[in-house]
Amino acid sequence: MNKSIKTTIKSLPQTPGVYFFKDKNEKIIYIGKAINIKKRIQSHFSSQAKKERGWRNTIIDYSKIKTIDYIPTKTEKDALILESQLVKKHQPYYNLALKDDKNFLYIGFTKEKYPRVFTTRQPNKYLFSQRKSASSQRESASFVGPFVAGYETKEFLTVLRKLFPYRTCNNPVNKPCLYYHLGQCWAHDPPSHKTSEGKGKSEYYKYIVEGLKALVEIYNGKGAHIECYDISNTQGSLSVGSMVTFINNRANKSLYRKFKIKTVAGADDPRSLAEIISRRLTHKEWKYPDLIIVDGGRAQLSKLKNFPIAVIGISKTDTAKRMRTSGTLYSPYGYGTVKLSKLPQIVSETILRARDEAHRFAIKYHIERRAKNYTKN
Repeated sequence: MNKSIKTTIKSLPQTPGVYFFKDKNEKIIYIGKAINIKKRIQSHFSSQAKKERGWRNTIIDYSKIKTIDYIPTKTEKDALILESQLVKKHQPYYNLALKDDKNFLYIGFTKEKYPRVFTTRQPNKYLFSQRKSASSQRESASFVGPFVAGYETKEFLTVLRKLFPYRTCNNPVNKPCLYYHLGQCWAHDPPSHKTSEGKGKSEYYKYIVEGLKALVEIYNGKGAHIECYDISNTQGSLSVGSMVTFINNRANKSLYRKFKIKTVAGADDPRSLAEIISRRLTHKEWKYPDLIIVDGGRAQLSKLKNFPIAVIGISKTDTAKRMRTSGTLYSPYGYGTVKLSKLPQIVSETILRARDEAHRFAIKYHIERRAKNYTKN
């Protein structure tokens, strides 16, 4: 490593971004992305030292690197997208994997009565082809993306089907598809069919699509508005509930709310959750979320099926004390469950942060109530 490169590395920022290795003619020979530009480039030259000692093979000939440049970005995802765009534009010699002309993956939702979910790398081409087709129902769609990791994105959608049985087929409503028979599609049966909550099938299916979209938006890193609820009490006394709000995967503490349990006696979390969420929904001046998350499993969800917002529950497992990513997701719409460890990291971490915040906020309020009660007595 020459002195010029050593000096450059010392001045590099520790932020996400894209970096460039250039040869003696200032030609870009490699483009990379990083969460931390400085640390990532330092690791390159550490790898070079290992290569020279025969410890590791690498495709880059580091002796040809004469200068280093970079472009900072706001997030790692922005860096991933920019890296791919610049590799396609400059075609660096050592970027073998990203030189193809693949576009990024998008998740599409058709605007039918029972929306169909699909993936595409060419959303504009899809919209154009549907406008020319005879089917007016399918001529438009909304898209979430872009997603860089195509395989992970498709696997994520497959997993989510256990929680939100969404439609992928072109079959009419009265012609059930294979996924319907497997319990993984809710978009069939006669339109007159009513759910156990007395809601029309199309209305119930709307919650499924909205819940699915919310989790996809969390994965996308932006767009989702979620609320998470928890209950705290001491052997059923002085019960309280908490509501925390996350927007764009970040806590918004100005929208946190706390509740005294008024109509439920004793330690009854399912009914207590139903009470506070019902009371919350009467406040229409508070913008409704895209998804509600409750701390609990099927017992808690059993009282929440009739709410006009998609809901899921997260329950701790026996290993949750040892592994932070442990936990299981439940939904009142699907028959399956999903382990948090099966979800992309950004999704599992956001759900866990929301659950932990709701738990912390509920305990804090319960302690405040206990202190006031003790003072009175």
